Amino acid sequence: MIPRAGPGLEATVKAPSELDAEEIAAWLDFMRATGSLGRAFLSPRFALACEGAHGRARVAVLRDSAGLCGFLAFQFRSPWHRAFGAAEAIGGDMADHAGLVARPGFRVSPQVLLRLSGLGSLFLRQISPEQDGFGLVGEPARIGHLIDVSGGAEAYFDALAARDRPFVLDTERRSRRLAKEFGEVEFALCSDPSSAEVEAIIAAKRAQYDRTEAADPLAIEANRRLLVLLARGGGPDCRVVLTRLSAGGRTLAQHLGLMHGGTLSYWFPVYDPAARKVSPGRILLWHTIRNAEAQGITLIDRGGGDSQAKRDFSTGTVTFGIAHLAASGLRGGVARVAQALAWRLGV
Repeated sequence: MIPRAGPGLEATVKAPSELDAEEIAAWLDFMRATGSLGRAFLSPRFALACEGAHGRARVAVLRDSAGLCGFLAFQFRSPWHRAFGAAEAIGGDMADHAGLVARPGFRVSPQVLLRLSGLGSLFLRQISPEQDGFGLVGEPARIGHLIDVSGGAEAYFDALAARDRPFVLDTERRSRRLAKEFGEVEFALCSDPSSAEVEAIIAAKRAQYDRTEAADPLAIEANRRLLVLLARGGGPDCRVVLTRLSAGGRTLAQHLGLMHGGTLSYWFPVYDPAARKVSPGRILLWHTIRNAEAQGITLIDRGGGDSQAKRDFSTGTVTFGIAHLAASGLRGGVARVAQALAWRLGV
């Protein structure tokens, strides 16, 4: 049955693997048409990988009198959430961007969107301000940082030196010290990492979370499986990129990110704690920017978070929002309670 929300607007809800060629093409067209949608986390391939990782991914395919008009990818955190229609953005805690991918000018109310999607509630952790135009308004929650390298590395570093000369000099000093203590510095970028390389980063990142006593999203098996699935091939809309900083044959820092077109989402950086004093993570990003043009990178998205390490390289900011949409009446109330209870119980 197709739920309706007024004249000319309807939706079908299906698994990402059930999308046809026309639907995928429209989805990608909508991403290209609105700059802020150009992120791998909002792509059909990311949704497909989430389906492969845990099987609870769905897409509401919206149509109006003019044809395909929007796609809302979401997932259920557990069978409990699915039973009560309590959804979260596709990727959950693993996604740096969330929201609706739609035709420019399209707008729908949250209540209608939930009804079309067959949901009682929907939690969106990190939505960009441009989602307001589609009707999804979030409460401002986090600052995110961007690094625009579209003008080339030389222009970027000239501007950085003019803005913060001490930071540039300090980074260059740390780079020399790194080479002196560990050996000749090498930078590498791989757009087709092996499963073994991905597993190694997962292990190193989990050890880092443990050292710093930070929340560990990779403790969840499905999240680890998602990274491995994403690395198994990809296209211009969503592909895994691995960068590595080595010295004297020893890996000192690595980063696993996602590319969509020319936008690199900086996702899982990890470094060797023995090299902490020379800031290998900072130097890895420095070399990534130096090599951006050769790798087709025009924008580096640091995701949410306003740390000094992100401000140092930033050329601009974005304010991410958070939204917990609930259907009206009993269904929405039950879904929200069930969602809160399931998260509290860890199911």
